[in-house]
Amino acid sequence: MKNTDSQTTDGAFQLKLSLFYVVLFLSVGCYLPYFSIWLKSQGLNGDQSSIILAAPMIIRIIFTPIVSIWADYEGNYRKILIILALGSLLSLCFMSQINGFWAIFIIASINAVFGSSLIPLTETMAVIGVKINQLRYGRARSWGSAAFIAGSLLTGVLVDIYGPDIILPFLIFAAIGIVCAAFYLPPPQGKGRLRDAVSGGKISWDGVFGLLRHPVFWVFLIGTGLGQACHAFYYGFSSRLWQDFGYSGWLIGVLWTIGVVSEILLFMYLGDFLRRFNPVYLIIVGAFAACLRWLFMGIEPDLWVVIFLQILHAFSFGLAHLGAMYFIGMAVPDRLSATAQGVYSTISMGVFMGIAVLISGPLYDAVGSSGYFVMAAIAGASVLISLYLLAAWNEGKVVEDKLSS
Repeated sequence: MKNTDSQTTDGAFQLKLSLFYVVLFLSVGCYLPYFSIWLKSQGLNGDQSSIILAAPMIIRIIFTPIVSIWADYEGNYRKILIILALGSLLSLCFMSQINGFWAIFIIASINAVFGSSLIPLTETMAVIGVKINQLRYGRARSWGSAAFIAGSLLTGVLVDIYGPDIILPFLIFAAIGIVCAAFYLPPPQGKGRLRDAVSGGKISWDGVFGLLRHPVFWVFLIGTGLGQACHAFYYGFSSRLWQDFGYSGWLIGVLWTIGVVSEILLFMYLGDFLRRFNPVYLIIVGAFAACLRWLFMGIEPDLWVVIFLQILHAFSFGLAHLGAMYFIGMAVPDRLSATAQGVYSTISMGVFMGIAVLISGPLYDAVGSSGYFVMAAIAGASVLISLYLLAAWNEGKVVEDKLSS
């Protein structure tokens, strides 16, 4: 008998997952460039803003591993995504009704409990879909990048027209879209590829602990964590710096768009090609590009130089991100994929990024653009550790997962 589950899911799965990427990154396209500006409009200084911006990253340290292991154990990623999306929407609605540092900090932290696991769990579905459902990861991920562009440009225009108060309503609007798209994701069905791509099945706890004990996996986490953390000053305070330089909201959106367009082109046209290479090479080149990018950003270059440096985002983030995703796909069994993604998100976007964001606020207040020099040093450390990873990894599984009985 033909497996209709396998036959009918390929195109539908990619379409529904791509739609989820779109609404998810529409929200990120508003949050990342402009939430710091919204915090400034609420009267918060650099130190206070850095604490609130770091809250989601610190929260990841505790909750993302819990959610990820829960998702692998539950075996239904769609169900978990729906719960997370609803919690994120409700917390944003509460945030629209409050003001003051402590109230915003508390609600932002609650929002992080739900929102911090949305991207790693979505990436898990995509990485498994690459192998099981013949999903083209670069193409699916590029839809998210395109939505990021739309979110940043649209928010920039709205900020110019209505002021920073429009930022939070836009985030709520995007959160509603995330909830709807989560319900639209395909549920596990039958025994074909669709079920494998949207569910994790039972896991072996020996496999989980074996993964967490493996030294090569920790070298990977530290190298990629530093590579992501070096973007903290850019994510948290580049928009404020550009606003200080007199750039309009629209121009700030354009600058963010240039970086993401370059990322899209990389994902769309080189993503599949780059899978042929050892993924650690991609991580190393990405960290080296980040080091160069932040060194030049630190000297407050002219606008045309900033535009060129934004193009380097394709390498400093995009190439390194592809390398990390492909490493997890090669080095980690599918049934531990969500756990690996959760731990990766916890270390890179939690521990390392959280610390880097916390120091970015005082750097912004004290030295302005020179804070980028600290980020360049962090990127340099990522290069060195990733070179060690290249020598230590044999391109095989770091742990074998034995199915629990």
